[in-house]
Amino acid sequence: MQFFEIRVNSVITNAPLDFDLFLTVGGKPVLFRKTGDVLTRERVKILFQHGGEKFLVPLDQRTLYLGSLKKAAHNPENSTEEKGKFLKETAFVHVNDLFTKKDISPVVTEAEGLVEEMVNFLTSDINATSSLMRLSVHDYYTYNHCVDVSVYSIVLARRIYGDSSKEVLMAAGLGGLLHDIGKRKVDWGIINKKSPLTTDEWKEVKRHPEYGREFLEEIPAIPDRTKLMVYEHHENFDGTGYPRGLREDQISGLARIVAIADVFDALTTDRSYHKAVNPKEAMDMMFGMQPGKFDPDIFQSFNKKIKKQTGMEFAPDFDPCQPGRVFK
Repeated sequence: MQFFEIRVNSVITNAPLDFDLFLTVGGKPVLFRKTGDVLTRERVKILFQHGGEKFLVPLDQRTLYLGSLKKAAHNPENSTEEKGKFLKETAFVHVNDLFTKKDISPVVTEAEGLVEEMVNFLTSDINATSSLMRLSVHDYYTYNHCVDVSVYSIVLARRIYGDSSKEVLMAAGLGGLLHDIGKRKVDWGIINKKSPLTTDEWKEVKRHPEYGREFLEEIPAIPDRTKLMVYEHHENFDGTGYPRGLREDQISGLARIVAIADVFDALTTDRSYHKAVNPKEAMDMMFGMQPGKFDPDIFQSFNKKIKKQTGMEFAPDFDPCQPGRVFK
C-alpha cells in the first residue's frame, strides 16, 4: 500500500473521519484510526507532546482527504482563521505534488482550482488577508514558501489592480505558487544546504527561473503572465538581477510583485541560516533595498506607511535562494 504524509493538525477533529489514518511505528505504517472513527483534539495534543507531527494516508484516499479539507474550508461554522488553515493545508498537498510528481500537467490544473479558492477567500472575507498572513509566519521550507508567496502575490496584486480583474489575481496567485518550480531540476542537496554555496552550486541555483520556464512551456493552459512571473521573479528593478538582467518596465508587472512577496516571506520565516524577523522589521529592511531591487511604486503599495527605521543592512548580493548571505 502506498501512502502520502499529512500534518497532524490538518485533520478535522471531533468528527467522523472520511479516510484512514496511519502512524509510522518502527519504520512501518500502522493503522491508527479507520474511516468513520473520531479523532479527538485531546488525542492530537498527546501526539504532539510525544513528537508526532505527521500522519500517513493511503494514496488511494487522497481525494477523500482533500475533500475533507475543502468541506472544512467552506464550513460556515468555522472561523476565518480555521477556514484559512484548511485552505493552506490543501495548498501544501498540491505544492508537494508539483515538486514530486513526474507529470505536473494534471497537478497544475488542480492547482488552478486551488488558486481560485484562495482568490475567492481573500476577496470575500475582510479578515481573510490578516488571517492567512498570520498563518504564514512559521518555519521555512520550499512547499510552505510557495504557498505563502502565492498568498502575498494575490494580496499585493489586489491592492494594485483591485477586485475588478479576477484573471489577474488568478495569474498572480498561480505565479506565486509556481515561482520556484524550476528547483525541481536542482539537486535537493544544494537547495537544502545550510552552509554557503560554492560558485558552481550558486550558478546552478540561479538557473531555476529558466528551468521553471521550460517546465511551463509544455502546459499551454497556464497564462503567459504567470509564465513570465516564474521566469522573471529574480530580475531586479535596477537591472542587476537574473537570468536576463532586465530593468524597470522590461520586467512584467506581476513578476515585480512576486519579487517583493518572495523576499518578504524569506525574511519573515525561520531558515537554517537566519532567524525570522517580524513583518515590520522586514518591511523596514526591504525599504532600504528599493528602488534598486524592487519597483518603488509597487513596493509602496505593499505598505504605504513604511519608514526606514532599522540599522540592519543586507549583504550586497542578498538573494532569498542563497544561504548565509542575508545581512552584512
